Amino acid sequence: WCPTCQPVDRAFSQSESEIPSDVSVIRVNYNDDETDSAEEALASRYGVTYQHTFVQIDENGNEVAKWNGGSAAELKSNLK
Repeated sequence: WCPTCQPVDRAFSQSESEIPSDVSVIRVNYNDDETDSAEEALASRYGVTYQHTFVQIDENGNEVAKWNGGSAAELKSNLK
């Protein structure tokens, strides 16, 4: 439902081949009627309390970076 997330979601879907193979993109609903307990747990673990929040985590589940907003191109350039 998020009007700012939908364009980025589409852009990520359309540019999957540009995302490094060691990076996974996971979309989580954090506060709507369709949010399940696993999504709530992820949002809580990484402090997602605002729509259009992006969290980069490492292979051990540790937060590497977090930011709000941005286009898919900006998000890809922010990956560490």
